[in-house]
Amino acid sequence: MSGPRWSLVFLALLATESRAQTVLLELRPRAGDTLRMRLDQTTEMTGARRGAKSMQVTTTLRMFSRAIVEQRMPTATRILAITDSVDMTTSDAHAQAIVDQAEAQLEGRQIRLRLWPNGTVSLSDEPQDVPREVSDLVAVMPASFPKEPVSVGDTWVREMPIPAGARFGIALGGVVRSTFRLDSVSRGGEYAYVSMRGTLHANPPVATDPETLGGSVNGSMVIDRLRGWLRETRFLIQMRTSVPSQSGARGSPTRFVMKITQHMRVFDKRP
Repeated sequence: MSGPRWSLVFLALLATESRAQTVLLELRPRAGDTLRMRLDQTTEMTGARRGAKSMQVTTTLRMFSRAIVEQRMPTATRILAITDSVDMTTSDAHAQAIVDQAEAQLEGRQIRLRLWPNGTVSLSDEPQDVPREVSDLVAVMPASFPKEPVSVGDTWVREMPIPAGARFGIALGGVVRSTFRLDSVSRGGEYAYVSMRGTLHANPPVATDPETLGGSVNGSMVIDRLRGWLRETRFLIQMRTSVPSQSGARGSPTRFVMKITQHMRVFDKRP
């Protein structure tokens, strides 16, 4: 076989071997490490009822926080999460007082968490010391990563329940079913790039009103495998829900459409 053909065969074998290499995706930060994060989030919500003018409210959030790794145990890591500063704005003048209250409650708050390598999170603090909104959120955060190593191109599925009545007066609980995919790994293996696509629906489904709850979730994550933490995340959540009229069966339900755009970055020093 001539030299060029040997080269092509060699390159093909090399590419096959590269695709077959597996990596373990896990969150396992080192004890004593401090991870500084910035979260930017925009929430656009539109509400409309039959025969009435639709209303739209936009809320923005910018938050700087730290995750201090206090103890790394064989099965989990204990983390002290501190919210350093919060800046929230809203286009709804009537909701400004609520936004100001939420800002004051979040800023300076400290919460201890337990983090498992597969991404599962639980509270270490006593429930009475943690706001209900935070405890509800943490309680449903499932494992994002598989326990076994994966190769580029592999996919896995995860489900996250949404408690009934968590937001917007939803009478029924919901479920987010997401498919994750390992898209690529950096040449040295330091970073892993994961994408996800998911759907949101009522649980159990409501045959009489399919618009009661539904939506989609799309996002991406960059995992810093050397540091054992997320380097960057981007998520786009779009949800529609229906809230019954307070006047009972005679009134038309209010339809809400919500769009959340979220971007989180990790910095060595706060910018």
